[in-house]
Parts: sequence; C-alpha cells; structure tokens
Amino acid sequence: MATIRKHHGKYQVIVRRKGTPHIYKSFVKHTDATRYAQESETNIAKGMFQDLSEAMQTTLADALIRYRDEVCPLRKWGHFERYKINKLLRNKITKYALARITPNKIVKFRNELALTSSASTVNKYMTLISVVYNTAKSEWDLNCINPVSKIKRMVEPESTDERVTPAEEAKLLEAASKSKMYWMKAIIIVALETGMRRGELFKLKRDDVNLIKCTAILKDTKNGTTRRIGLSPAAVEQLKRLIPTIDGKFFPTTPDQFKFYWKQLNTWSGLKKNFHLLRHEFASRSFEGGWDISAVATQGGWKDWKVLRRYTAISPEYLAAKLKVIK
Repeated sequence: MATIRKHHGKYQVIVRRKGTPHIYKSFVKHTDATRYAQESETNIAKGMFQDLSEAMQTTLADALIRYRDEVCPLRKWGHFERYKINKLLRNKITKYALARITPNKIVKFRNELALTSSASTVNKYMTLISVVYNTAKSEWDLNCINPVSKIKRMVEPESTDERVTPAEEAKLLEAASKSKMYWMKAIIIVALETGMRRGELFKLKRDDVNLIKCTAILKDTKNGTTRRIGLSPAAVEQLKRLIPTIDGKFFPTTPDQFKFYWKQLNTWSGLKKNFHLLRHEFASRSFEGGWDISAVATQGGWKDWKVLRRYTAISPEYLAAKLKVIK
C-alpha cells in the first residue's frame, strides 16, 4: 500500500508491498507524488516495477571505476580498457547517474567527441560505455537501461587498398640496414614472409621455432589462442642469423622503443608506412600467390573472412592477368 506524507518540505511516497523492497521517493508537487504512487503499485502488481534507486545513486564514473578495478584485470586486453576508462573519466558525462543518462546525452557525447577523435575511437568509447551498462545490469543487479543500445555508431572509413610495393620494400630494407636496432631488417622480412603480428614477433623465442621443419608455434596470441604457422625459407634464413637473447627472444624490445626506431625508419626511407601494413601485404601477396582462404586464415590467425577481407588488397594488374586466361 502506498503512503504519501510531508517530509522536509516535500511529499514523500512510501510504497510497501510484500515480497518487494520498500520504495521511498520525494516530490515537490502532491500530484506528482500521487501519480508515482499509483504507477508504482500498478507496476508491482504486474511484476514490471524496476527499482532505480541504486542506479540513481551510482554515477557512470562509479561504474567505470568498478569495472576497471574488478573486470579489467581478468580480461586479456584489460590494460587497454583501463587506459580508455581513465581517459573517459575526465568527460562530464561520467558525472551523471546511470539512470539519468539518456540516449540524447549519449548522442551529444558522441558528437562532441567526434570533433577531436576519429570515428573508430568514438565507437570504441561508446562500446565501452555499453559494456559497462550491461555488466552493471547483469552482474551487479543495477536496474538501468542501456542508453547506447539503440544509438547508431559513427560510420568508419573503408579500409584502404594501400600496399607495400617492391620498390618501397627495398627502401625500407635499405634504411633498416642502417638502424641501431640490429634486427630491424630481419623483422621486416619475417613479418612480410609470415604475416605475424608485431606482438607475436616480439614474443617469438628460440624454443618456439623449429628451423629444420620450418615451423613456429605462437603462444597466447591476440585472440587468446595458440597457433602453429609455417616459416618461409627467407624467414628461416633471417632467424638463423639472429642470436637470441638470454630469455630466448629473437626481437627484444618494447612497443615504445620499437615505435621510435620505426618512425626513424620512415624518415630515412621517405615513406609513411605503418608496421601493421606488412601483415596486410602478406595476406594480399599470399592470395596473389595462389593460396586459398583456409591457408591464409590459418597462417595469419584470422577467424572471420570479413576481417581477413579488410587485410586484402588484390592488385588490379593481378586481376587483369587472371582475366587473360579465361576462355
């Protein structure tokens, strides 16, 4: 039964119903209090009532911090999420309670962030907020509606058909031979020949490689699996020339250190190539060399053809040559 009483100059609604928590809510106007009391009793009777009191007291910042501290340490790429959360906490939208963030507020947040960030970055932050809402509802028992669920993501630019031409490859290798990072030339060749990710190359150890059988095992890869790959003769030749460090790694470095030397390499070569483009080039060259989808996907660790398609840029010259043999 609902009760309305005067409390600190306002009208307080108290709803007591067996089997449900007591509900307390205050209003300035008596009519608003009466309407809320009637709606609450009706919803409780229909089993549709949602207690938003905790969601009204929990800000998005509170939820983000809890997710950062409790969930991120358990996730493989949790350190990236922690970085994004710490950055997102500076935004004013995190000051609102979970129950008060509407789709309109999310749209404003999206549009404001788009002024200084790429569409991809904006979409990642929106996804992060959505994940936190879903976690709060499913695991923390907070009654809150996800305001991001029906908001359109920003349109991201199509993947480019940028390639590493033989001439550009030669420039990179020539510049790499001058680098103080003695294995720079080797890592370029191995990346182009095997399609390994940068992180997989950094973790590659002597015990993971069989130079006789020309194979390697990549442990704990980006998607959380371990895969076995083949090594081309050129890749094997480069690895044989390298002396592994004490911990067995062929390419000992840190991401920040490597970024410095790769930027230096681009300056020397006069190019602006991202190292990850070498993985794209491997996929394109493999298809042009006659590999089927299964072989390319297995070697590179791609689980979805849609993702692999983004890595592939078949040259028009190759397609023209294929057309010549069609009768």
